[in-house]
Amino acid sequence: MQIGQTIHHVREINSTMEACNRLAILGEPDGTIVSANYQESGRGRFDRKWVSPSGDNIQMSVLLRSNQQELKYLNIFASMAVLATCEQTLGVDGSIKWPNDVQINGKKIAGILIETVLEGEKAVSSVIGIGLNVNLDVKAQTDIEETATSLKCEKGRYISRSVILRKLIKQLNFYHSQISDGASLTQRWSDKLSTIGEEVTLSFRKNPNENDLVGLAESISDDGGLRIRKRDGSLFTANAGEVTLAKRRKIL
Repeated sequence: MQIGQTIHHVREINSTMEACNRLAILGEPDGTIVSANYQESGRGRFDRKWVSPSGDNIQMSVLLRSNQQELKYLNIFASMAVLATCEQTLGVDGSIKWPNDVQINGKKIAGILIETVLEGEKAVSSVIGIGLNVNLDVKAQTDIEETATSLKCEKGRYISRSVILRKLIKQLNFYHSQISDGASLTQRWSDKLSTIGEEVTLSFRKNPNENDLVGLAESISDDGGLRIRKRDGSLFTANAGEVTLAKRRKIL
């Protein structure tokens, strides 16, 4: 399987995720990419809106038909690929805020959304949505200018989206081949997490009536769960689909 062997690029679309899911139903091959200059309803985790003016950034979705073993590591391989693309472009070390916000100099530069269609317990298809700020002028986006950045902001000049897309596809193929071959990326991914060693607050999405959980982000499970040491000393493992995370402060 080669990611990006088939690419559907459009000027404008409602959602690359939705388009990719439709193509999956139609039998489009593994590794197909849908990308767009602009998407009307771009979203991140928990339906948060993704700000992306037309023609500035990369917004794309990748169709995968992964086996059960690979499914556990989709988030890890995808975030590592995006991070490597940013680091190579900028020549600096970046980080990942658990579970998959890619950061440069502590500011978010990319986000990832993964949706999997199941039949019973069997995965039929997965779609990985990637939003990467390439030429976004964050100063013009007052609601995110303190927390977000772009390749252009960090590099100080215009960046070719087509060049970045080629780099990203290359990295996606490299890291996907790793998990396909059974290699573990967990330790390398953990080493890039800015969240480890932080006191964090977890807000539960499935049950909003449940109290927030506060504790120390201690380590990562093999499949990317975040192990939180609660204040009573017990250990809780957070799944990315269950909670939102707000970083509080560094524990020295």
